[in-house]
Amino acid sequence: MRRIKLLVLFSASMTLLAVGPANARTDPICLKHLGGGLSDADCYGGLANDVVAENKSIYNKIRKTIPGGNEHLRLLNEYMSAQDQAEKFCKLARDAEASWDPAPDGTMYPGIYAECVFDLRKQENKFLRAMLDSTRE
Repeated sequence: MRRIKLLVLFSASMTLLAVGPANARTDPICLKHLGGGLSDADCYGGLANDVVAENKSIYNKIRKTIPGGNEHLRLLNEYMSAQDQAEKFCKLARDAEASWDPAPDGTMYPGIYAECVFDLRKQENKFLRAMLDSTRE
């Protein structure tokens, strides 16, 4: 019985080490080691997730500056929704590279999609930061 408990504890510990903390961020240094493989998708995907989290935080700060009932709150929400919807258009960049195959499974194609999403989210971040800076002036 003790061996089973130790095995379960060891397995849980190893899982936590492999997964890492819930708030772990992707190291941007991965951008210096791109090579067209699945690691590119991991790099861009992880960085995009980090930017999305930051964008949500910035959005909440901006939202607090808009008076209740103001039409700009609706506009801000529409903007955020449009940014989420824009990700689907990254399939165009990915599938163009794969001769328009709608389900490319090659090692390079997921990276192309992830790079596109990352670029979209970086642009969103730039826009939100500028807006937040404007509210502070």
